[in-house]
Amino acid sequence: FATTQAAYDVASADVRQGLQLCQERLSKSDYLCGKTFTEADLRLLPTAARFDGAYAPLFKAGGTHLRIRDYPAIDAWLKRCWKLPGVSESIDLADACGSYYRQLFPLNPGGIVPSPVTPKALGLED
Repeated sequence: FATTQAAYDVASADVRQGLQLCQERLSKSDYLCGKTFTEADLRLLPTAARFDGAYAPLFKAGGTHLRIRDYPAIDAWLKRCWKLPGVSESIDLADACGSYYRQLFPLNPGGIVPSPVTPKALGLED
């Protein structure tokens, strides 16, 4: 929701820094806090799952062409989490991403909702 270039540049750098921190941590362990899925992973999961479908294209988070797949350890973590019991059944990616386009009129005045991102497109399912 930055209204100036300077504010966007700061926020964008924060996103890239946060992704890099997660990348570094997840390159050393299966989950954010070690070998076990914890609340930290649970809190990151919806954000990571929605990143490619909403945050990057709509908010230009971190830069318009930045994607989770650009961070191999985060991408592998997301795939690992997606396979945990109950995770894939509890996240409706199309609705989770599409709601941003439908509800944020100032950022999407035309009301156009892009083709939904799917678990298959993100490499979460075969």
